[in-house]
Amino acid sequence: MSQPKRGRSQQAQNHLITILLALVIAGLSMWFGAGRDGGNGPDAAATPGPGSGLTVTYLDVGQGDCTLLQCDGQTMLIDAGIGEQANHITTYLKQQGVKSIDYLVCTHAHADHCGGMKAVIAAFPVHTLYSSVTSSSNGAFQRVMRAAETANLAITVPGVGDTFALGGATVTVLGPQKHYSDVNDQSLILRVDYGSNAFLFTGDAEYQSETDVLDAGENVRCDVIKAGHHGSRTSTGYRLLYEAQPKYAVISCGTGNEYGHPHDDTLSRLRDADVTVYRTDLNGTVVCRSNGTNLTFTTEKEG
Repeated sequence: MSQPKRGRSQQAQNHLITILLALVIAGLSMWFGAGRDGGNGPDAAATPGPGSGLTVTYLDVGQGDCTLLQCDGQTMLIDAGIGEQANHITTYLKQQGVKSIDYLVCTHAHADHCGGMKAVIAAFPVHTLYSSVTSSSNGAFQRVMRAAETANLAITVPGVGDTFALGGATVTVLGPQKHYSDVNDQSLILRVDYGSNAFLFTGDAEYQSETDVLDAGENVRCDVIKAGHHGSRTSTGYRLLYEAQPKYAVISCGTGNEYGHPHDDTLSRLRDADVTVYRTDLNGTVVCRSNGTNLTFTTEKEG
């Protein structure tokens, strides 16, 4: 009678060991498979596959702006730097496996934001082109207009409150709240939500446009804010930071640029708000990944 009992006991022990080994292997897989904060290298910019989350890449394009968002096989490019960076941008996108661009966004008609768009439109099929204006006397934007016409691509000005899907993410237009004579304040302001994570993009919007967005009661809460106007003292004010409550900020600016960006006033405000800052002039290209709950950052180089 005792022998069967020992057999069943041994079987139970073996079963328990098998379960424990499976749990250990699963845990190790999760540890090595999951992204961890920090880190450098080319894997930072790997293209995510369907259902793999949202990847936001703040490209180092010198004194300009260019941000690539990829989510569930869809792509959005916000701005495209100066014309001299066009080859760098298109090459980078191709290296990431980008075949087409679902949304190309020109925040405003300044050359350091739209200078490379002519080349982008020529290099990739673009499904939708959003801009804060449809025409401008700015030479770089006029080249965008001609490129769009050649590609039979309409330039659309989205309205405040408009939303559109980028894979599993939702993009909401928060500004500009009205027409401004100042081109910077005319910048498109976008919030991108993915799960419980949010990203805020303000172009070169300055205090007036920021204030109007806040006065309108727009939801600016975010985990990551791209500091306005390359870290200029005239953007990313205390009130915006108070309302947005970001944990991280990314500043896109060129090394030793003639404007002194980012300004000490802006860096001081970010410190006061306890915001962790990444800078393309120091860190190179900055990549942020979201799984809808957690964020991980990787940088091209140590700051």
